[in-house]
Amino acid sequence: MIKWVDPEYLYLLIAVPLLIVLIGAVMIAKHRVLKNFADHHLIVRLTRTLDKRMQIIKSILILLGFTLLVIGLARPKWGEKLQVYEGKGIDIVIALDASKSMLAADIKPDRLSRAKTEIASLLDNLTTDRVGITAFAGECYVMCPLTTDIDAAKLFLDIISPAVVPKPGTDLEKALMVSNSLFDPDENTYKALIVLTDGDNLTGNPLAAAEKIKEEGVKLFTIGVGTLEGSAIPEMDNNGNFIGYKKDKDDKIVMSRLGERQLIILSKATDGRYFRTEGLYTDRLLDELDRIKKKDIGGSEYVEFEERYQYFLIPAFVLLFLGTALSDRKGKWL
Repeated sequence: MIKWVDPEYLYLLIAVPLLIVLIGAVMIAKHRVLKNFADHHLIVRLTRTLDKRMQIIKSILILLGFTLLVIGLARPKWGEKLQVYEGKGIDIVIALDASKSMLAADIKPDRLSRAKTEIASLLDNLTTDRVGITAFAGECYVMCPLTTDIDAAKLFLDIISPAVVPKPGTDLEKALMVSNSLFDPDENTYKALIVLTDGDNLTGNPLAAAEKIKEEGVKLFTIGVGTLEGSAIPEMDNNGNFIGYKKDKDDKIVMSRLGERQLIILSKATDGRYFRTEGLYTDRLLDELDRIKKKDIGGSEYVEFEERYQYFLIPAFVLLFLGTALSDRKGKWL
């Protein structure tokens, strides 16, 4: 089975048939121009040194080179290789708010999409840690248990949406307790819990939960997703189509605003920190995580596919070079 690191480049293959049509059109146009401005005998004299077969070969080489270049840029991977993970790190659980208020667009393109982008960027910098992911709204579910396979964690991240956690609300108490259950209870350090939420419509008793997880050695980092000005909450039908904005019992549009006061209190209760997605906080968060005492993480095994892009890029450059360097004149190679 072939996997692709950058599959979006494969869309460029649409250009191959267009190039074939373009090359054919250029050849036909050249022939018509000669036919219109010179008689048959003169055309024969002008083109007698031209090797039409070599012209076709050059075009084929360029087309093949372009095709292989596109495939190489998409970075295909195949061939399973067993990897053994070893290193020093900490256990990090990322809890993502998947409530409907996270669809508000006061942060573009919307709060949930922005939070996923921030998490993906963070995961790319956690090369020696174990990572788990939970999703919460009125309930909290484990999406990915602690793992050193960052690519696998990203796959679980992609499927998080309000449909995954249909119970409405933002129950941070459940989010903290369920996320904390992924950690080893026998350890009193090496643990960090990162919560991304708009803090809107809070339920439960999250402060009591924060104090409990602190006793078990967990540092809580809260990240506020949204703005203080807020935004309306879009409503979608079962097919994901926009049908209007959420309204209250008085038929007024509900505005969802960032509730950061509670998030600040929770993070301070565990000696953690609060950040906003609007700020450039990733480096500061990584610095905070780096200060947490590390442990040996090793012995876990996972399967990785080897990248094979070089098998396509090298012949691609050779074919493109030949396609442009070879001469289409009889008796000449270059």
